[in-house]
Amino acid sequence: MVDIRKARFATEGFRVKRCNPDKTYATAQRTVGFIGEIDISDILTADKAELSVKVGWNPWQIKEVDFSGVDDSSALTPEDAVLALELAQFTGVVFSVDGPTGRLKAVAADAIELQIKGELAAALDFGQGRQFGGLGVYYKSYLNDETMGITMPNDIKDKEQIDQEGAQGAVTRMIIPAKRLGVSPAIVTKFKDDELLNMIQGGIYIPGTKDEPAVYRPPNSQTKGSPLFSLDAFFPLYGQGTSTVDQASGFEQRTYFSCTGLEGEVPAEAKAWAKYSYNITATEANDENGKLLGVEERKEHSLEQFEALHVYDMDE
Repeated sequence: MVDIRKARFATEGFRVKRCNPDKTYATAQRTVGFIGEIDISDILTADKAELSVKVGWNPWQIKEVDFSGVDDSSALTPEDAVLALELAQFTGVVFSVDGPTGRLKAVAADAIELQIKGELAAALDFGQGRQFGGLGVYYKSYLNDETMGITMPNDIKDKEQIDQEGAQGAVTRMIIPAKRLGVSPAIVTKFKDDELLNMIQGGIYIPGTKDEPAVYRPPNSQTKGSPLFSLDAFFPLYGQGTSTVDQASGFEQRTYFSCTGLEGEVPAEAKAWAKYSYNITATEANDENGKLLGVEERKEHSLEQFEALHVYDMDE
């Protein structure tokens, strides 16, 4: 294959998705929820609750899940949840109990992506919803010129030089090289988005309705820890020579497997647009088998490969 040098210009945008409650990266082949017994009675109406599931880039499936067949919704087990979820008959996804962990598990074996969203999704602990709020495990994307900038400074442990001096002044030196321990992306967007902020730093987010405003309550000082999420950043690539902005020849994708974050400073100045910033820390992560994934994975897609990802269809 011919190696064609490509240059990167600006950013296409980014997307975030909560990780699994066992701190692993959520995939279509392994998305897990709660373990043990939980109480979901407070979100049920007549023993039912709505759940949204999206397999790949197919349309969202929105169905009512009926828990009237379980013994006690205030002491729900993963086995009980599997029974109710399977009766709802979502297409393309299989619910089961994960053998190694005992958690509720969802698998879409023939799909690239799996998203599960709603109040019930959070109650079942998809996307760490029971500890950090939110609405499940799904993508929130900022594409098509909605992102103003992404910077990705590396977190480095500095090089060390350790010297040992002999009686007559001879020096023996040991050099320990610098190590890259993580990345601290800083993202700036055009638009305010409390749902995105909730996904990144936790708290309580209640979507608005026709009659009620959307509500977001950031986590307080007594909150222990913060949610983990994955971050995909996309950058257009261009060939050599002069290009116009619509002539990208491919896209770079950087996937950071395990991130935490906080809201940055938001200016409110006279005669100026506000810029919404998010300060993120990406660290090394392990998969469900304990294998170290590292900080990120970088892919260089051709235009055809990027289109096959259906990145723009994930939110629809």
